Amino acid sequence: MKDAVKRGIVKTVNNGIIIIRNGRGYSKSELVQSGVTDIRVARKRKIPIDPFRKTTHKENIEQLKGILGKEIPKVESNTKQKRVRKRTNQFS
Repeated sequence: MKDAVKRGIVKTVNNGIIIIRNGRGYSKSELVQSGVTDIRVARKRKIPIDPFRKTTHKENIEQLKGILGKEIPKVESNTKQKRVRKRTNQFS
């Protein structure tokens, strides 16, 4: 079985008590602070992302840096170049 990527930690306050639990995934701001500028890189590496979270936690950023390592590959864009037609003056 492959090593599963741990999900992000979420902290909530209930009656003055801080509760720490596992969340659905990492927030976009945590990904950016850990060095991932393109979210597609995280998705290709099977890192769970929670699009609704807006909080950042230092524990999650450190976890992401450990998962990603120092080298983060860049995603090449799949945009095709436009084809340029050469015009010939047939009617001149």
